[in-house]
Amino acid sequence: MYLLKGALTLAKLINQTLKSCKDTDKYIFISDIHGNEETLKLIDQAREDFPNALLVTGGDYIDGRNNVKDVLDYLIRARDEGAIVLKGNHEQMLLNYAEHKEHQDGIWFYNSGADTLKQLFNEVVSPKVVQQSKYYKFLSELPIMYETPQFIFVHAGIHCDKNYDDPSNYATELNIARHQYTYDFFRIWARQDYWYNHRDEPVFAHNLTNKTIITGHTPTSAISGQYDDGRSVNASILNPVRTIQYDGEAARIFTDGGSHSDPKIYPHNDGNVVVLNSDGTIEHTYNYENTLKQ
Repeated sequence: MYLLKGALTLAKLINQTLKSCKDTDKYIFISDIHGNEETLKLIDQAREDFPNALLVTGGDYIDGRNNVKDVLDYLIRARDEGAIVLKGNHEQMLLNYAEHKEHQDGIWFYNSGADTLKQLFNEVVSPKVVQQSKYYKFLSELPIMYETPQFIFVHAGIHCDKNYDDPSNYATELNIARHQYTYDFFRIWARQDYWYNHRDEPVFAHNLTNKTIITGHTPTSAISGQYDDGRSVNASILNPVRTIQYDGEAARIFTDGGSHSDPKIYPHNDGNVVVLNSDGTIEHTYNYENTLKQ
């Protein structure tokens, strides 16, 4: 456990969750940058327009596009200035490679790991070289989740019940084939297990945490399903911010704008930078369509 002093926050780290006892008036949230330089421009615009907002980044900064080094250097500076920088599954894959413990052989290289190494080190280097770098040190220090009285910021998701922050509420051993995920693995890898009541039935789960949950991880165009009252959400071509919410419950906000997609096919999937008010409402969203395209 340690204390972190950041912009308007004093927080404790427990079970890789950074817990703050107070909220700020506004937050700026971005997840899944994936080496996209255009996303940094969106963040800069949001920070200029809302200079007192706390920047929270939700993971997956590497693998995908061509500016991984610039993105990590940007985030290192942002964290030093008080931003909350969280870990995603792609950062964990890099760490697993560096520590010789990939949960699946070669999975990181299948997900552009070799390109990330070339961008950071000019070549595909050994795990030992990665461990000796400032990027390994930075990524290995990142928490998985940021929690305040009103919000849960996390890369992929959590169990949406009252015991969401209890590790014993999750599997004690990692079993990918049976979709039994440990607490840490669930928070950076979960998809349908977070979205729905049951993985095989696309009915959206209720949010029983009493907190607004903000995630990235899956491009929002892929998220579809039904509410238990019959309302439906269809998949789309674009990747807008999606809000899933039952009456009387806090929202779950999905933000991944698709930067991990092929830039030749989807050149303007530059992410969604979301400005949130302290009550969980969305103040503004910055993306290519309403910001960079202008």
